[in-house]
Amino acid sequence: MKKVPAYGVRIMPTRGFYLEFKKKVKYIEEGYKLLEMKRDELTRELRENLNQLKIVRRECDKRIADVFEEFRKLYAILGESTINAQAAIIPKELDVHILPKSIMGVHVPFLKLKKEPKIEDKISPILMGIARKYKELLKILIKLSEMEIRIEVISDDLERTNRMVNALEKIVIPEMKQTLKYIEDLLDEDMLEEFTRIKLVRDIILERRK
Repeated sequence: MKKVPAYGVRIMPTRGFYLEFKKKVKYIEEGYKLLEMKRDELTRELRENLNQLKIVRRECDKRIADVFEEFRKLYAILGESTINAQAAIIPKELDVHILPKSIMGVHVPFLKLKKEPKIEDKISPILMGIARKYKELLKILIKLSEMEIRIEVISDDLERTNRMVNALEKIVIPEMKQTLKYIEDLLDEDMLEEFTRIKLVRDIILERRK
């Protein structure tokens, strides 16, 4: 006894239905291959971004420690009031643009620093060195934020894509192929029955002619 497919479609054992359903299976398989390519590309992008993130984090930690150590020394020499007064002079200018980029249809952010605080000729020369280090640290922090957001976006889409690939590979495509085979078997049975009927009619006609 043949197993009825569990795909959940209304089976019509006709040649036209069979050919149309066969096209659908082909389209689904092509979509599955495209999703596989997308999953592989996103996996590669995620791996590269994670490796780069480790490098940027190490650099960021190093610069934070360097800036903190220099700030600690200057704070001991100049005092809190002097440092606060100098910091108040610096214009509060910071403009960051978000530039989206598409990776296999996934829009990930890239941040571009358009405007940064001007410190030249604004503060005491003794604080100029640490101010420049703060500016460089700010750029790295922006880069770090950009990469963390990018990794989160890629990870989320990769998870969704992977679920779709697994569902197509393990459930949808096998069930559709099972349905296709079921229709083929029904058509073969119909052809065999038709052949048997034709042979029987032919034998009867031949018998009557004797």
